[in-house]
Amino acid sequence: MSEPPDDLELRVVTDKTELCRIMLASWGSHSMMIDLHVYDVAEIDALGLFESSGATAALASWTARGDTAYLCALHSLRPGEGVAIRMLDAVIEAARATGAKKLKAMLTNDNMPGMTFYQRRGFRLSGLYLEAIDAYRSVVPTIIKTGYRDIPIHDALELEIAL
Repeated sequence: MSEPPDDLELRVVTDKTELCRIMLASWGSHSMMIDLHVYDVAEIDALGLFESSGATAALASWTARGDTAYLCALHSLRPGEGVAIRMLDAVIEAARATGAKKLKAMLTNDNMPGMTFYQRRGFRLSGLYLEAIDAYRSVVPTIIKTGYRDIPIHDALELEIAL
């Protein structure tokens, strides 16, 4: 993986249409459950990295509650180029600016690339929620049933990093 690109512009995202479209395509919903709260990425803060042409390179949706920030979605549209690292760094900086002391992310049990990515960035496992996705799917039935390498999705793993 290369160094994070510096030719991208970081902006606050107010029109979340593209983010919701990506979430629906990859997850089946634009809502995420973290720390027993449901967050709709259409309704919380979002940041994006954009090419000079205006094309989207990465999007992230996050929010803060008390001294904890929650990363609800992070999508790189340029995999392997370090864009996700730069996007995560921007979320961490924004979370620190709110006074958050930690940042949490939730992954499904199939997301091996995500587990590697976050742990390499300093995140630690902080929770395992058995059958959480099965339960959440009863509320949002469109959530995908299989993910990375056709692994059945049932459980949620929580990771966090001190800020």
